[in-house]
Amino acid sequence: MDSYLQIARAVLKSTRRPMSARAILDFAYKADVVPTHLFGKTQQKTLQARLSEDILNRRDTTEFYRTEPGQFFLAEFLEDPEIPEQWKRKFPARRRTRDLKRDNTLGVKKSFLKNCKGQTYDFHDFFVDAEAKGALNYLHPDDMSDLGYCKTWTFSMVLRDDCVLAYRIGRYRDNRDAFANKRSIGFPGTLAIDDVSLFSTDRLGAQECSVSVLIQDLDLSVSTFDGHSAQKPVIDRVLIVETANFENELVILLNWECPSWFEPTTRRLSLNEPQWLCTSARPNDLEDFEPWSSHILANWLASEAKAEFGKKNNLTTTNRFSKIRIGK
Repeated sequence: MDSYLQIARAVLKSTRRPMSARAILDFAYKADVVPTHLFGKTQQKTLQARLSEDILNRRDTTEFYRTEPGQFFLAEFLEDPEIPEQWKRKFPARRRTRDLKRDNTLGVKKSFLKNCKGQTYDFHDFFVDAEAKGALNYLHPDDMSDLGYCKTWTFSMVLRDDCVLAYRIGRYRDNRDAFANKRSIGFPGTLAIDDVSLFSTDRLGAQECSVSVLIQDLDLSVSTFDGHSAQKPVIDRVLIVETANFENELVILLNWECPSWFEPTTRRLSLNEPQWLCTSARPNDLEDFEPWSSHILANWLASEAKAEFGKKNNLTTTNRFSKIRIGK
């Protein structure tokens, strides 16, 4: 085990109460159990980072958990009858950053997308056509631009009745200039070869990628998407959006009808300004949304206006953006 984690385990086992990283180190120094090779002025920050990383990455197998922000305890005490019940309630802290670069990310040739900007396409038809024209390849993200490819993204929208979950993107979450500090109605992920499995419902693993993103970003358990009655993200359409530098981005839109018990809160998810955006109320601040969301909402508004025009003029129209499901 990591030296810092060994110190934390020894101290918490001795004190039998939750402690902050600083308090753990103070106790450890007084007890003279800090190895001589550990040094530095910000050891408490290192210890807190190691504990947080262990809880995040090992999840159910970690020896530690939080009782509240910045307070750590040992999982072995969860079944101890002598430990107060308030110390047995886990505080669900989630990953604040997610690496958007993945090895073997699916790339699509820029030349193939050149005439596709601003359009939506059927998922199956688009990728069958792209594959037939040799426009697909799995590459490292850092190599894509030089080789004439762009990344393939999934964009998972969380829906409830006629509302979609919106939030403001912090720079720690996504530091791309066009996205940081903007509002969004979805959660992005890069599609890679690792997403494909024997159980994939689509041959590219888009649904699996979406599930993984939602589990991480919304602090959900795997069981949320398992079982006969569990709802999984549904692939909607492929969207090609033009970026600020006049290049195109390929986005696979997915919709997830969240269960009734799910309720996003700032404290639980570390999301900035989470709120349910009602699709029956037209937002007039599209410039406040990142490019993908702005494009989706603009098309939804156009479709709503078309439907209203048809209604007033006794024309038969189809609302293609009902509940912002593109292409339905």
